[in-house]
Amino acid sequence: MARFFGICAIINSVLFGGSVVLGFKGVPNHMLWGLGTSIFAALLHCLVFAIFTGSGKDTRLLVEDLSLNQEYVKRTKAFKKDVFPPALYSIFFLLILTTLGGAVSNSGQIWLYWLHGLWAAFTIYYNLKTFWLEYKAIGVNSDILKDLNAKAGEAASLLKQEPTEFTVGSEPQKVADLDWGTHVYAFGRFLGFLSWNTWLVYLYLRFIMGDIRTPWWPFVLMSVVLWLGGFFLKTRYQDYRPKFH
Repeated sequence: MARFFGICAIINSVLFGGSVVLGFKGVPNHMLWGLGTSIFAALLHCLVFAIFTGSGKDTRLLVEDLSLNQEYVKRTKAFKKDVFPPALYSIFFLLILTTLGGAVSNSGQIWLYWLHGLWAAFTIYYNLKTFWLEYKAIGVNSDILKDLNAKAGEAASLLKQEPTEFTVGSEPQKVADLDWGTHVYAFGRFLGFLSWNTWLVYLYLRFIMGDIRTPWWPFVLMSVVLWLGGFFLKTRYQDYRPKFH
């Protein structure tokens, strides 16, 4: 998951750079490019929320049911405190940036142009910094989950009863792979969330920017594709859905 997030963050960083170039050149497509890039960045931060929320709940349940070291739970909670605030601020700064961009397109005042440019520089810097923080946190969290998975396998093998809640297949030594299955299920939920929020772009262009020529069918197609992808992953990995007592 860390590699996947890193690739997406690199792509988003390139898109940020492209948005800046198009903005300085005054290319008309800068608005669409910048808006799409901002939404992509915001959704990456939302994916981080899903990753740490989902794996944190599974970690807590696994530690409680197999009486493992509570330090695993404390370490996973620490990531939320370190990562969640910067991710939330990044999304908030992106909202301000896109709002300023819309104001520049509608008014054309020079002071708004410079304010939008300066805020864009700050927002892109803050998002890139947050991407790096999130990438490192996901990587370390993955290592913790792998170690937890190994410890849980040892604990389950010592039990005289079949550990059906945490075994995959018929191997008693293998415990639920928190580093993969849980994250894939969380990513399926993320795609479902993204499918509905795709319409925010259309509403922004149609009613805020006043572009009445904006076609609706690409948004329908994208929404359906994302929803089907999320539904498939959630169904395929439903055994990894966080369980509540």
